[in-house]
Amino acid sequence: MNRRQLWAFIVAFAILSGAVAELRSQAARKDPVALWAFDDRVTTRTALDAASGVQDAIEGHFKFVPGISGAGLRFDGYTTRIIRKGNQAPRLGEAFTMEAWVAPAALPWNWCPVLSQENDGLVGYSFGIGPQGEFGLRVSVRGEWKECLSRARVPTRKWSHIAAVFDSRSGIALFLDGREAGSLAFQGNPAYASGADLLIGMNPDKRKPSHIVGPGVGTLESWYAFDGIMDEVRIFIRALSPDELKRSHEAVPPALAPDLALPGLPSGPPGPGRFGAYYTKLRYDDGWDALWPVGPAADIVVQFDDSPVRVVFWRGTRYGPAWVMENGQWLADQSFETWDATEGCYEHMEDPRCLYSQVRILESTEARIVVHWRYAPVSSRDHFWRVDEKSGWGLWVDEYYYFYPDLTAVRKVVWPTEFLGPESPSEIQETIPFCQPGQGPEDVLNPDALTLLNLKGESQVYSWPGEINDPDLRRKLRPENPNIQVVNLKSKTKPFILFEPGCQMNVYVGRVRAGVSNFPAYNHFPVSLLPSDGRYAVAADRVTSFSISYTDPPRHAGPEDTTWASWVYGVTEGPYGGLATLGRSWTQAPALSVQGPGLRSEGYDLSQRAYVLACPQPGRPAVAVCELQAATERPAVNIVLYIRGWGDGSAAVTVDGQPVERGPALKLGYVRTIDGTDLVIWIKKESVRPVRIGLGPR
Repeated sequence: MNRRQLWAFIVAFAILSGAVAELRSQAARKDPVALWAFDDRVTTRTALDAASGVQDAIEGHFKFVPGISGAGLRFDGYTTRIIRKGNQAPRLGEAFTMEAWVAPAALPWNWCPVLSQENDGLVGYSFGIGPQGEFGLRVSVRGEWKECLSRARVPTRKWSHIAAVFDSRSGIALFLDGREAGSLAFQGNPAYASGADLLIGMNPDKRKPSHIVGPGVGTLESWYAFDGIMDEVRIFIRALSPDELKRSHEAVPPALAPDLALPGLPSGPPGPGRFGAYYTKLRYDDGWDALWPVGPAADIVVQFDDSPVRVVFWRGTRYGPAWVMENGQWLADQSFETWDATEGCYEHMEDPRCLYSQVRILESTEARIVVHWRYAPVSSRDHFWRVDEKSGWGLWVDEYYYFYPDLTAVRKVVWPTEFLGPESPSEIQETIPFCQPGQGPEDVLNPDALTLLNLKGESQVYSWPGEINDPDLRRKLRPENPNIQVVNLKSKTKPFILFEPGCQMNVYVGRVRAGVSNFPAYNHFPVSLLPSDGRYAVAADRVTSFSISYTDPPRHAGPEDTTWASWVYGVTEGPYGGLATLGRSWTQAPALSVQGPGLRSEGYDLSQRAYVLACPQPGRPAVAVCELQAATERPAVNIVLYIRGWGDGSAAVTVDGQPVERGPALKLGYVRTIDGTDLVIWIKKESVRPVRIGLGPR
């Protein structure tokens, strides 16, 4: 072979090799350069990229579940992400396509990537889903972020195929289930963050939620993840055509609905229970539950005889108690709250991990239950209100709940007076219904949502949205001097609250958002772990709380430089007018006199709803007669006697000369203390005439 022939051979070989390489390159561009199908698992904590063979780490809590095809990955919404080191990530060029099958369980708190590779918010790309279900692509081009968002929304708890196509010559095009869903025309090459990690399911840094209430000084950046199932996540280094994306969507046969059952707020076993307070561990959702390193006695449930109604002290509400109706409707309340312009609210809602909130059962007998809730009202930054420089203590609050067999409870709130000066703002009561996931406020409350009454039995009904332009978020109250409210939940039983006369009631109005709710609805509390003191709910995808009223009850000076306030909760099925009688029996309790040396009276304790007596000789009770001077304005309704030093012996009880045996009409509870044993007596009795109660050892 001469030199000319050799040279011709070399040129031909080079041309052929180049053609083969080009054919191979074209074939490679037709196939995805990254494919996470979640079907082939080498380890339990990695996801295989079937296109490159790389095993990517899965961090946080997750599960492999049925996907759109084979298996999919269940992200927990809090901690789950897949991470690919930047030096192993696909190298993208002037065009690319990203696609995925997604089934969100809930909408993200804000923008949440399906795929992202970005650096300090300056360069890179992010393909993801927004807080209202919009999806899209953000790409850094010539020093600015080009953002294209879809017109259509990705539904929750259903499978959707989403895709984004980028081409430096034409811009961005979006596709939902094979159909065009948005576009943005521009030209320019992207600036890629080649050194950054590629992430699936989570932002590279903490971000604030969307739809912040007010100035948002109490809402901080936080971590959050995609909440739902992903499958068949792909990256191509070319722009797929609309026909190709349509075929990609149609290539997957219809799948069963994703395994994303709506979680329900937990309240223990359904149906009537036995009157008592019980330690338990309430379960809400696998992903949420996995975040809590707690034991089997993490929560408390209070049950009542012959009623499915219960009261729940649960971690998801930061242990703030909630009354649960027979059909699962929840009504909660506010803790002690104060605020400033620097950190926002200081309250139990800002303690999502219960670092400063705890509950314990003090009494659980057939006559009475007492639960103690202690907490520190903290800011979202974990700061205490007014820390004393020398002692290191800030404001802590003690609350005591006295439950009785008649489906009522007295709440007593106690705090050190020194930590709250007259110039300090504060609020200690706010009526807060909850919506279960999948519900909106209108599913929970009737439009005539609130009835106010006074001790005369006069009433006024309030409906929503009402006077939505009131800048003070309040309404003028009727009737005169209201101190009773009934919440008109869509349940058979209706929760009520009784306050002392002299309280200042306020009915919320405003913050009504057309197309979302007639009520001011938020989802930063409960359940959410966001450091936030206000985030508007934008959909019925999460547990939602909303406010309809708040009341400032009278405050009383207590021992050891404390201040306290009390009010009564309960449920009713009957006419509301009877609540005025109950209210008078509590706030205008009939006087009690004691005849005989066996007992002495220590007065009526409104904060317990009980008459307190004592045995002159502890452990050796003697016969005595108590007379209640009941009348129409001072009625007796279900009488409670708390007798100090009674001892462990049984008691004989008569009412108006007739013996009463233990049972539905008489409950006896023994409370053992460091000083001896006290006796609680609960008597089912309603009267507007004097009542004589005989007591003595059996």
